Amino acid sequence: MVQLQLLPVGALLMFAIEFYHTLAHFMILSGMRMLPRKDLIRIRYYFLVDTFSVMASTALTGRFIWLTCLQVVQHLFYFITWEQSYMAKRIVDWSSLDWFKLKGKGGLIVSRMLSQMDSFLSTMFDMTVHMCMMYAIASAYLDVTGVLVAVLVTQAALYIVIFNPKFAWSHPDSMPAWVQRRIGTLALQYD
Repeated sequence: MVQLQLLPVGALLMFAIEFYHTLAHFMILSGMRMLPRKDLIRIRYYFLVDTFSVMASTALTGRFIWLTCLQVVQHLFYFITWEQSYMAKRIVDWSSLDWFKLKGKGGLIVSRMLSQMDSFLSTMFDMTVHMCMMYAIASAYLDVTGVLVAVLVTQAALYIVIFNPKFAWSHPDSMPAWVQRRIGTLALQYD
């Protein structure tokens, strides 16, 4: 009886977490909100949180197991090789505000997509996995009201973390001075 009452709340929270990950990846992909490289390096554990949310969503719904397996492999690779492997350094460079400062802006999504297709596709894959988890959770457990509440929870979380002026999350064209001072060099040399 208690499980039946907790299940909708858990599903709502998992939907909100998956939606948060989807929007966070979209913001990085589009250049809407990003971190300086030196701050991005410190959030290595985000790859584990991201992976555990997908694993929990799969356990909750029993769907998209093959996508979860691919996503787990991808994220464990980045977590284990963080700041060591060529590919991990590329994804950190490409996802940072430093990329725009040092490589130029020129059409955020298109120029970034063309400059590092592997990083773009990797981020798109991750976004797609989170969207599939949102679909699986919503179709199995949530009604329209539950989805709307989850969207509001996600909105609050975005304001608390990604749009919080105390954190270094910024747009490449509107960085506060203290964030601009955090911009450094990229790990790799690019053409």
